[in-house]
Amino acid sequence: MNTADVVRRNVTWFRESGVMRPRDGFWGVAERLLLTADNPSVATVLASFPFHTRVAPGIIALEHRRPDCNFQTALLFDIAAEVLADPSCAAVADTLLEFLFDRASLLACNADAPQYGLWQFFQPNRGVQYWLDDNAWVITMLLMLARRGRPALRRHAVNAAKALNNFFRQFMDDQDRGGRSSRGAGSPINGLCLNPHWCGLATMALALAAQHDDETNYLHGITRYYQAHALAGPPPDDENARKAAAHGGLPWSLSEYAYLAIAGAVVARATGLKEAEHAARTAADILVKRQHADGHFPAEHYEAPASPHLADLIYTQNFATLGLLHAATLFNDSTFQDAARRSLAFLAMVQDTSASPHLRGCWRGMYDTRKGDWGGGDAYEGGQSSIYSGWTNAPISLAFLFDLTGQSLFDAATT
Repeated sequence: MNTADVVRRNVTWFRESGVMRPRDGFWGVAERLLLTADNPSVATVLASFPFHTRVAPGIIALEHRRPDCNFQTALLFDIAAEVLADPSCAAVADTLLEFLFDRASLLACNADAPQYGLWQFFQPNRGVQYWLDDNAWVITMLLMLARRGRPALRRHAVNAAKALNNFFRQFMDDQDRGGRSSRGAGSPINGLCLNPHWCGLATMALALAAQHDDETNYLHGITRYYQAHALAGPPPDDENARKAAAHGGLPWSLSEYAYLAIAGAVVARATGLKEAEHAARTAADILVKRQHADGHFPAEHYEAPASPHLADLIYTQNFATLGLLHAATLFNDSTFQDAARRSLAFLAMVQDTSASPHLRGCWRGMYDTRKGDWGGGDAYEGGQSSIYSGWTNAPISLAFLFDLTGQSLFDAATT
């Protein structure tokens, strides 16, 4: 496996597939490409995201620009510029950042509003939405990019973290007062749920921001999450998460343990919190035990088809790889490192080799290990026909780059 070639093919996909038009990043990167052939979810997806372009027969670009997808892609191109010795990749990263700050209208700029510093879900949007998980990734990516020669971005990360911390801390306090059935009712933040996908990622971002902001108490909410919720499984009213967890007979689905391995490891390294360290090790141990010999992890997420022979590259395989890489570094554990590299080998093997430039070099949303090809079915936000820019392709390439270069999300804690 030649890691540089894997990343190079994926970078070329971003530039040639139609997911980023123009290819220099001037108008950002779309959320995903959607394959329409034999896809029963098309009507639902297009009704929910009525801003799309047919880029090729049977391929639609869902054109809404999400800040998390764009920041993840910017970091990918920035690191790829070094590994591939290609300055044009760094230029794309810079152009994506210019789009986000100068042309996207996604950043909440009213200093008197409680959402000041947060980033909206996407543009264009028929309403204003701020999502917990998306903003967690934005904060983390901003701090990674700030460390890479863009120190002005650190202020934006801290502004977003201050706002997110206020809502997150209130949500944790609500759990203490009202029990684990509270879901942040009435909050302007979407996604206030106890899953590691949501609150776990928030703790990661807040722990990193705490290393750059001495004025804000981030540790209160973070500590309560790891003391009471990180390993406890879903609350009684979260039927989707409970259904997903039932596949493996564990408190959380495998996808949630993937997020928890990342978040717990980052929090433990940044803050020294023992409960986070324990959560990270527990999650990584579960990932190792559930990994198949070919390197894939069973698909269990409720927003995608689920089966042991399916690899989910939107919610599970991608983040399990990143989680194991960070757990391996935190614990200096060769078992975690070996599992991460088995996953990377699997991802290198399944990287798309189609003749079409719209597909070649990408990772689609789901792989059927029995067929030895993309497959498994489709759902509204997951499945074989959804090819995400962020969440799938950029994080997977970042996992390859982190393994190759020794960089990691731990770096975001430092200047």
